[in-house]
Amino acid sequence: MENTPKRKQRNKPGVVLFTAVAVMLMLSILLTATVSYVSVNRTKTNDNYKSKQAYLTASSTLESFINQIQTDTAPTNDPTAKAQQKKAIENLKKLASANSGKGTTTNVSYNGGNGKSDNIGTTTITVAQEGTSVANIVVTCETTYLGKTEQVAAHISTQSVTKPADYTNTIELVGNGNASYDNINVIGDMAGINNTTGKVYRFINDTQIYGSYLMYGSLEVTTQPKIYLKPSLVDETKGSTVTISENLTVSNEFKVWSTMARADGYNYINIGQKISTSNHFNIGDSGFEIDLFCSEANIGGNSITQYGNFYVYKGAGAYQGNATFGADSQNIYGSLYVEGDLNVTKALNVTGSIYVTGTITGKDNITCPNIKEGVVLSKAGRDARPQIPVSSDEYIYYPEDFFMSSNTDITTISGQYKAFYNGSNTKTFNTFASDPSNVNYTLTEDIDLQGNNVLTPVTSKYTLRIDSSCTWANDLNFNTYGNGPRILIDVSDTSGDILIKLNKDLSLGSEWSPVIVVRNRSTIDSSTGDRKYNCYFVSDSGSSISLDGIDSVTGKSKHSGSTTTNYNFHTLRVYDYDTYVRMYSADTLKNAKGDPGTPQSSFVLNPTSVDVAGSYRPSNSGIIFLFGEGTTFQVTNNSFIQGSFYSPEAIINIATQGLGGLNVTDSAGGKMTVQCCAVGVIIANSFGNDNTAFYIYTKPSTTSVMQNAKGGKDDSAFGYTLDRYDHY
Repeated sequence: MENTPKRKQRNKPGVVLFTAVAVMLMLSILLTATVSYVSVNRTKTNDNYKSKQAYLTASSTLESFINQIQTDTAPTNDPTAKAQQKKAIENLKKLASANSGKGTTTNVSYNGGNGKSDNIGTTTITVAQEGTSVANIVVTCETTYLGKTEQVAAHISTQSVTKPADYTNTIELVGNGNASYDNINVIGDMAGINNTTGKVYRFINDTQIYGSYLMYGSLEVTTQPKIYLKPSLVDETKGSTVTISENLTVSNEFKVWSTMARADGYNYINIGQKISTSNHFNIGDSGFEIDLFCSEANIGGNSITQYGNFYVYKGAGAYQGNATFGADSQNIYGSLYVEGDLNVTKALNVTGSIYVTGTITGKDNITCPNIKEGVVLSKAGRDARPQIPVSSDEYIYYPEDFFMSSNTDITTISGQYKAFYNGSNTKTFNTFASDPSNVNYTLTEDIDLQGNNVLTPVTSKYTLRIDSSCTWANDLNFNTYGNGPRILIDVSDTSGDILIKLNKDLSLGSEWSPVIVVRNRSTIDSSTGDRKYNCYFVSDSGSSISLDGIDSVTGKSKHSGSTTTNYNFHTLRVYDYDTYVRMYSADTLKNAKGDPGTPQSSFVLNPTSVDVAGSYRPSNSGIIFLFGEGTTFQVTNNSFIQGSFYSPEAIINIATQGLGGLNVTDSAGGKMTVQCCAVGVIIANSFGNDNTAFYIYTKPSTTSVMQNAKGGKDDSAFGYTLDRYDHY
């Protein structure tokens, strides 16, 4: 139970979190209960009655106290109330930590309506630590009534819970630059979240998106892209949408289809301003309708075919809800709503109804069973236009905060990062190569390969093993570590988080072609199901980073002093171990060197949120790439990376055809074979790709520092969990 305050804290000594329990409501409850018990217990022993009355008074008082905490920490989004919420929990901790953790005891009196004390026993409340940590508190209420004493307690775990970041996009662009996508294929959602007006995005060649698309700016379709509105990979019960805040211009064939039947909340295209077509535009299919919303429409060229409703509503400025239909072939298998004027210059077939607020020109060109002119549009229910958010949920903290902040509510890895620069960690890959126990390393582990609880011994071999944080520098012997060395990074409770710092301007040609396999056997967090520790690949951003606090206007962290660095890898493979040992055969795994090649035909990757028979669904990704401002990361030549990038001020270029022959399933069990570049989440200032390649969604680990990117200490929920009540 997470709570935030909305009430002012009292300032009486010893009762900072609660009013005296002497309120009329409390008195009413107690006195009513007393009469009831007197009536019921006439035939019982006097001692039994006394004990029950003492218990009733103690438990009711304790419940009132807990309810007061709930009131003082009630949910709120108000910044002032959040500060009070934090203060309430801090006061509770202060009461508990007093007297070396024995806590604070307060006498409670019950005042009647005449201001006199009612004789329903004497009661004390004690707030104390439970154990050695003030995060765990026990509130004990003890009542003595006519010589009989009863004691009840509430066990509380206090919390300072950082608002978790929510990652739903496979590729997300944070910068305000334009972008062109060449043959990009995205399984999952894609977004451009910087709400800077005038940006233009372009789809080039065979671009395909299997999910939702959100962007602030305009989209120009110059080739033949396709968007498939699939079930959400985050929530399979929901579908997908297309949202473009400004204009959509279609100068080549553009198809938007759906694999789900239309429902409110998804299966729609929402264009904030104008849609213009000069070629083929195909929307939806029979039984899989997709509605289209815009503020002005100019339909021309070859054809428009839509299964669903077409809405043209007034928008801001010059967009008056006018529509012109002049394509050679025009079929809407649904209804047409125009809030301005409708001009039809070529044959238009509408199977539903046409509703126009203004005037209709070219009625003779319309085939429709029901045409209404001069009507007021309801804009309710299905006809309500989806809202384009003013801005998306933006990031507050950046990799620089994770690298340098001393605030543990923001980062858990700054100690390891700083160690690279203060001289306490000078280890490189070559350090491990000088230890024979880490060279030509063989690992055998029992693994449930088929998901049927049958363990199979799996042996995999590696040229080199890394089991702690170090720098990846170009200092390995090429004869031993060139030509596709397989390097194991072994994360455990002993190692903690492992940081691999990419040495400044590290550049490795295709003759190196490293294969990195990250094995994580740290404890599984019971609340999230993710491993406690993670593997981070971090940029060499230097030690001169200055954290300048939170900007009062944007609410974002400010920093300066990051070192500019460029990375180039001509063929790089990064795998999660549990995927790697399922993806490849025993014969491939026994090689400590060389390109692993095409995955087994029996391996099927499942990126959805549900289990699909015969497929493997990876856990949330514990491989995280953190690149600071001014970093450029470029990988080419059939590279493949299974991990998530949080690089909102960096450039990520994965210009490659990726890993070939990877089978991927959807939630319905459908399968396709793809060339895949990355499995994870890519968040970057700008992103570049080349050639046909797939990028597949997998959520980053909830235990990684990425969870703090949209939150942190100043945006925490301060509350508590009521673990249990006890009666002694």
